[in-house]
Amino acid sequence: MNLNRKKLYLASVSLLLGGFSSLQCGAQDLLTVLHQAQKHDSQWAATVHGYHANRELVTKSSAGIKPTLSLNAQVSQETYESATDTYESNNYESTRYGASLVQPLIRMEQWYDYKKGKALNRQIKADFKFSRQDFYMRVLTIYLDVLRTEENLRFRLAEKSAIKHQLDQTELRFKANLISNTDVQEAKAAFDISSVQYIIAQQDLDVALEVLNTLTGSNSTTVTPLEVEIPIEPPSPKNLKTWRELALNNNPQLRAARHGQEVAQKEYQAKLSAHLPTLDLVGSYQDSDRYVQTSEGELTSSSIAIKLEVPLYNGGSIGASRRNAKQLFKKAEDEFIFKQREILQDTNNLYRVVNTDVARVMAQKQSAHSVEAALNATQAGYKAGTRTIVDVLTAQQALFGVKRDYANARFDYIFDLLQLKQIAGILSEKDFVEVNGWLAKGE
Repeated sequence: MNLNRKKLYLASVSLLLGGFSSLQCGAQDLLTVLHQAQKHDSQWAATVHGYHANRELVTKSSAGIKPTLSLNAQVSQETYESATDTYESNNYESTRYGASLVQPLIRMEQWYDYKKGKALNRQIKADFKFSRQDFYMRVLTIYLDVLRTEENLRFRLAEKSAIKHQLDQTELRFKANLISNTDVQEAKAAFDISSVQYIIAQQDLDVALEVLNTLTGSNSTTVTPLEVEIPIEPPSPKNLKTWRELALNNNPQLRAARHGQEVAQKEYQAKLSAHLPTLDLVGSYQDSDRYVQTSEGELTSSSIAIKLEVPLYNGGSIGASRRNAKQLFKKAEDEFIFKQREILQDTNNLYRVVNTDVARVMAQKQSAHSVEAALNATQAGYKAGTRTIVDVLTAQQALFGVKRDYANARFDYIFDLLQLKQIAGILSEKDFVEVNGWLAKGE
């Protein structure tokens, strides 16, 4: 290997395996990004507030079986006038105040509303767990997008540098009358194209960083890259049946659909009970004072009663509500079955995708070695006059393309592995801690 080729090789290796040390200065790792997003992401904040708001629906659902207590007061000025002289006209003031208490004894519709609230509470919790896991994957996606664009920028710079070096060598050989001007023009065209691709790569990185900073409320210019070597292993546990069982038992969307089915069932039972008699315990107390010009009177009364009410007809709304609730219950059953099949299908697919990713990473790594050897052979053939400059440029582009594909394969492996854990319902912040351990350690 001559001196120029050695310099080019060392420069490329430095860039491809984590150069740009200036970019890594002050880089944020995955856990830092996650914690910043938890504090500053408005979308996540809205999800949390929505969760707490929905929890209050559970409290409302139990109100129908609890007692109601009310106070009342009234002050009035009353006038009585007689049309004849038989009764004397009179003016007086009266005050009245009291309290009433109603304790439901038998209200089957409200009782099923209360049971519906219990199921709704479980559904709300399952939905929130899914929202949290979805938030985790959104953070991971944005972080990996920045890594992808940074890697692409590194490759474009290395490619541009390699083609520039090739252009310089071609111009020297042309001046020495060893090659024709056609080779120089081919090299110039390749360099111009690589320059444009580098500008596009820089723009893509700027866009990815803008999305990241919107998520975290920071002003990051880079993130911590992956180590050169990370554990690329098949998913554990290593059999599909276990992953399917995990998904059926833990997937939050499936659990939410199951609880949604229970909510619809209790709603249907409540509407079935709407025509049943209700029985309440009713207590009241009243104190009235009457002030007349010539006298003053006070009257107090209290009562306790059992109130029975039998609904007979309400314009057909009870029957319509019952039929509506029945269809919604059947709809919830169908949605649960559909979601179950969808979850199992996604589990099957993601399990296979992760295993394919493992093989793909290994194959891309080996392919990079093979393409690099082919580039060296092509460069040697060009110097010997058996290969053209186009062959060399094509081989260089193939090498950088393969290395870029290798980097993307590693990112895809991480994303698909965590997505598999998400579909199984076991994704947590611990997985982010593990992936964070795969990032390059600062000096």
